[in-house]
Amino acid sequence: MPTVAVLTALPLEYTAVRAHLTHIEKRVHPDYGTRAEVGRLPGTPWQVALLELGEGTRGAAALTERAMTWLTPQAVLFVGVAGGLKDDIHIGDVVIATKVYAIHGGKETPDGFLDRTESWQPPHELDQAARHALRGQPHIHFKPIAAGDVLLSDADSPLAHRLRQRFNDAVAIEMEGSGVAQAAHLAGGAGALIIRGVSDKADADKSRADARGSQPEAAARAAEVAMAVLRELEPKEEEERTPEPPPHHGPVPTASTTLPPRPLGFTGRLADLGHLLTHLEPTADAPTAPPLLISAVTGMGGIGKTALAIEAAHQALSKGWFPGGTLFVDLRGYDDNPVTADQAVLALLDALGLHGPDLPITTARQYDAYQAQLARHRPRTLGGDPTAVLDSGSRGTDQYGRSLVLRPVLETSYRRLPPEQARVLRLLALAPGADVSTEAAAALTDLDEDAAVGLLEDLAAAGLVTARELRWRLHDLVRAFGAGLVAGDAELHEEGERARERLLEFYWRWANAADDRLLWVPGAPEPERFTDRRTALAWLDRERAGLVAAMQWAGEERHAQQLVGLAARLGVYLRWQRHFDDAIAVALAARDAAHKGGDRGAEAGAWGFLGSALEDAGRVEEAVRALTRSRDLYQAARNPHGEATAWGFLGIALHVAGQMEQSIDAHTRARDLYRGVGDRRGEADTWSNLGNALWKEDRTEEAIDAHRYALDLYQAVGDRHCEGMAWNNLGLALHEADRVVEAIEAFGRDLEICREFEDWYGAGQTLNNLARVYRDTHPTQARTHYLQAADAFTRANAPTEAADARARADSLPDA
Repeated sequence: MPTVAVLTALPLEYTAVRAHLTHIEKRVHPDYGTRAEVGRLPGTPWQVALLELGEGTRGAAALTERAMTWLTPQAVLFVGVAGGLKDDIHIGDVVIATKVYAIHGGKETPDGFLDRTESWQPPHELDQAARHALRGQPHIHFKPIAAGDVLLSDADSPLAHRLRQRFNDAVAIEMEGSGVAQAAHLAGGAGALIIRGVSDKADADKSRADARGSQPEAAARAAEVAMAVLRELEPKEEEERTPEPPPHHGPVPTASTTLPPRPLGFTGRLADLGHLLTHLEPTADAPTAPPLLISAVTGMGGIGKTALAIEAAHQALSKGWFPGGTLFVDLRGYDDNPVTADQAVLALLDALGLHGPDLPITTARQYDAYQAQLARHRPRTLGGDPTAVLDSGSRGTDQYGRSLVLRPVLETSYRRLPPEQARVLRLLALAPGADVSTEAAAALTDLDEDAAVGLLEDLAAAGLVTARELRWRLHDLVRAFGAGLVAGDAELHEEGERARERLLEFYWRWANAADDRLLWVPGAPEPERFTDRRTALAWLDRERAGLVAAMQWAGEERHAQQLVGLAARLGVYLRWQRHFDDAIAVALAARDAAHKGGDRGAEAGAWGFLGSALEDAGRVEEAVRALTRSRDLYQAARNPHGEATAWGFLGIALHVAGQMEQSIDAHTRARDLYRGVGDRRGEADTWSNLGNALWKEDRTEEAIDAHRYALDLYQAVGDRHCEGMAWNNLGLALHEADRVVEAIEAFGRDLEICREFEDWYGAGQTLNNLARVYRDTHPTQARTHYLQAADAFTRANAPTEAADARARADSLPDA
C-alpha cells in the first residue's frame, strides 16, 4: 500500500492522529530501534506511518530523515499544536503553513543581530490537496509560521518584538516545523506539509489556556484537518521499492570421493603431464603427499586442460601418493553461473559426510569444518584448497559459447550422428544441471528409460556423453555447442522448449509427491510413489542440482508460474537438509518471476521463503527485512492466512535477532490471524513459537500455558510429530519452573514419539534434556541418559553432538 508519514512532537498529538486509524501494527527499525505504528485510513488507499519525534528542532530533523529512508513515504505531514501570533488567529483555528521560517539563524554584529533566515515551502501537490479539501471551511488559515527551539509565552518579550518586526507575516509559532521541513527536503522528498492547531496565543495566558484543555482540542482539530487532506491526496504511481537481494547464482554442485573416468586416448601432453607429476610426487619430508599444493592449469578453452588434470590425478593415485583418497568437484567454469568457493566447500563437506543437521550454519565455520575433515583423512587428500579455482573461463568461444578450437571437430561429430542420437545430444544440452539422472533424461527426450539409456550409451561410446554413478553429463564445451545449435534454429528452439516443459512436468510431479510425503501425517491421503520420508529425501537429493538450476528458467514467462509453485514445494526439503544457499537462490528466482508476472500473492510467498532461508543461513537482519516485505504484500493483497504465515516467520527471525518483545508481538498477531481463518494447525505452530519467546523472556508460567495450548491443538489435528515437539518445549518450561516430575513426564512423551518416527536427532536432544533434569540430583541416571543421547546422535549421523554427550557423561561424578 502507498505510505504517508504523519509526524508529531507530543504524545497528545500522536493520540489525536491515531484515533483516525484502523488495523494498527507496530514497526521497529532493524538497526536503530526507532518505533512507528502503521495503520490504515478508512476510505483511502493510504497506509499511515505514525511517529512521535519529541520536542526540539534537532531531534525532529534526525527522526524525520530516518523515517523517510526507512518507510519511504510518498508524503510527509507534521501535525500538532502551535501558539497564535496574530489577533485574528483564534484558539481552535488551524494553520496550514505556506512557509516555515527557521527563526534562529543569523549573525551578531556591532549594529545588532542580523537575520539570515531560511524558509521552506510545502510541496505543491500537498498544498493543492489541502486547499481543495478545506475550501470554504471557517477557521482554516493558509499562512506562514515561525519555528525555533524556544517556547514563547510572553507577548512583550524581545523575541516577540523580533517576530513582529522581522517575520511579520508569520501567524503562529512552534518548535519543530523547520527541522521537519528541512529534513524532508534533504532526504530527497519535495518537503513536508505542516498542520498546526492553535492552542494558545503565545502570551502570558498560555498556561491558563493549557489548563483549560486547549491543547488536546487543538491537536484533535489539526488531526481532523490532516485526515481530510489525505482523503483528497491521490497516491503516485511508482515502482515498488524492495530490499536489495543477494546475488543470483547457480546450484551447489555435487562433489565426489572418486575421480571421473580416465580420459580415453590421452596423448601429446607428456611434457605437461610430467611437470604436474613432479609437483605431486612425495618428498622425504612428506613421504605420502606434499603438505600443501595449489596448482592451476590455464589456457584457451577446448585444448584439454581438464583431461590433463584428471590424467595426472589418476597417475598420482595409481602410484600410491595419496592414500587418504581423492575429492573431485566440477567448478562449472563455462556456465553463466560458475561455482563459488563457498559453494565448493559445501559440496566437499557433503562428500566427506558432513551434511544435514551436522553442517555448520556460517560460512566461516564451514571452512573450519572442511579443514577439520581433511585433518581426519590425512595424509592430505588430492583436491586441495577449494579456493584455488582452476581457470576454465570462456576464452576462445563464439557468441553461443562454442569453442572456436573444437567447433570443426564437434560439428563433424554431430553431423555423423544418427538423427535420434543427434536429437538426444541437443536436448541433453538444455538440461538445467551439470548432469541428469536417467529418468530426468527420459522426461527431457520423451523416451522410455530403456530407449533413453540405449541412445545415451551410444553417445558415451562416441565420447560425447559421460556416464558416472547412474547419471549422464556433457562436457561443458559439448553442452555449449548443443545449446548453440538450438538457439540458432527456430524449429530446434521450439523442440527445446517442449523438452523443457516435459522436464518441468517431471520435476513438478515428483517434487509435489516428495513434499507431500515429507509433510504427511496419519489419516492424510497417501502420496504418490514415495512410501516413506527416506525415499522422498533420496529422490530430492538425487535431483536437487537440477531442480535448483531449473529455477533460473523462472524468468521466462512461459515457465514462470510452474516454477514459482515448484519453489514452494522445495522449501521444506531444502531447510531440512540445510541447503540454505540453494534455498536462497530458489527464493530469489521465484520472487523475481512472481513480481514480473504481477502475482503479488506468489511474490509475498517468495519473500517469505527468502526470509526463512536467510534466517536459517544466519543472515538475520536481511531475513527481517525480507519477511517484513512478505507481510506487507500479504496485507496489501488482503490475504489474512498468508499474513499470518509471514508474521510467524518474522517472529522467529526477531527471536533469533534478540528482539523478544517484537517477537512476542509478531507471534501473537500470527496466532490471532490463524484463529480468525480457522487454521488450527497454524495456530498450534504460533502458540509453540510464542511459548519459546515467552520462556526466553523468563515469563515461564505464560510459556507453560502457551505450550499446553499448542499441545492440545496438535493432538486435535492429529499431528503426532509436532505433538512430540510440543511435549519437549513444555518439558523445558516446566523444568525452568522447578516442576521436575511434570518435566520428566513431558520429555518421556516426546522421546516415545521421536522413536516412533525414527527421529534420532530429536531423540538425542530430548535425552540430553532428561539428563540435565537428573544431573544435580541423580548423576547415575543423568549419565545413562547422556550415553543414550550419544547413541541416538550417532544413529542420526551427528558425531559432534554424540561426542559432546559422551563428554558430559564422563564429566559426571561417580555415584
